[in-house]
Amino acid sequence: MSVKLKVCGVTRPEDLAACVELGVDAVGINLWAGSRRGLSLAEAEALLRAVDPPRSLERVGVFVEPSAEEVRRAAETLALDLVQIVGAQEVTGYGLPYLWVVRGTPALAELLPPAPRPARALLDAAVPGYGGAGQTTDWSWAAAAVRQLAGLEVWLAGGITPANAAAAIGQVRPAGLDVASGTELPGARRGEKDRAAIAALLVACRGERAGRAGSEGMS
Repeated sequence: MSVKLKVCGVTRPEDLAACVELGVDAVGINLWAGSRRGLSLAEAEALLRAVDPPRSLERVGVFVEPSAEEVRRAAETLALDLVQIVGAQEVTGYGLPYLWVVRGTPALAELLPPAPRPARALLDAAVPGYGGAGQTTDWSWAAAAVRQLAGLEVWLAGGITPANAAAAIGQVRPAGLDVASGTELPGARRGEKDRAAIAALLVACRGERAGRAGSEGMS
């Protein structure tokens, strides 16, 4: 299966340019000041202006307990396609297309999409704070959650790296992978990305198609 890839926490023009050149499907722009990958609205605007990525690259704004005005202003300024809101108002999206974050392994019987219906769901690990902190969630549970949420696009996050991405895809069968720390250079201080890691993740995401193309080329 061909799976989409979102590179989250992009902070540098060269990293955004790499995402465009390599064919990444989506980027996450972190607008929370409490994150080491966080950008101010002005910094995020300058980042996008420096690269001018095509509209085919989906822009996801990541927020933590923002005001409705903050979200609307960012969505308009950055031309966001989706918002990912963590905190008290995380399920509403403030009237905008939003990504529903499911943290941990809640009972599958209670795993029902909120209203208004999200554009997609994101399965992430439950850890203290607001992110997955590079920890994997239970992939067996995640596979069952994908089946439970049939009809809704479900992505997987948490502790995904080039080394385990293919295994995650094979077991969970998500529509996409959402990766932050697994795309970064060792010791990255502000989310600096590793182009080779992004490329390797794309190989895993496009693995079946790449393999088939290679076989056809050899025949």
